[in-house]
Amino acid sequence: MGYALFAQRKLVLDGQLNSAQLQQTQRSNEQYALATQTLNLNQQLTSMSASQSGELAELYGLLAEADGTTQRDTINAQIQQKQQEYEQETDSINREIYQVSVKENAIEMEVKRLDTMVTTLQKQLEAVEEAEGSAIDRATPKFNGVG
Repeated sequence: MGYALFAQRKLVLDGQLNSAQLQQTQRSNEQYALATQTLNLNQQLTSMSASQSGELAELYGLLAEADGTTQRDTINAQIQQKQQEYEQETDSINREIYQVSVKENAIEMEVKRLDTMVTTLQKQLEAVEEAEGSAIDRATPKFNGVG
């Protein structure tokens, strides 16, 4: 392989390697953002659960103190409404968590593919550099006592 071909092959490999490493960084940043989003959704779910528990405990306390059937029926209706709201909000957040998880898995697969690509490109680049070095060594004249 001529020196120009070595140089050209190294440039192509360097470009591909840089591009793959850039994609790797971008995907890693996306993974981080999605993990942060998942954490925020889980915190929202936990906070909502604590708030809902407090509201339901208050309503159950009122139910225990209720004097008449009408008052108990009203409080029971409020309890059912709060429980339905909680279920809807929980389902909504869980759907979001699932969607984020699907995106995370897809990006994780792409990151693994990029890791393999980067490793392969690095090995190819090393092989070209070693071949170039060997070619230069073979082409350099050896003189008695020098080299």
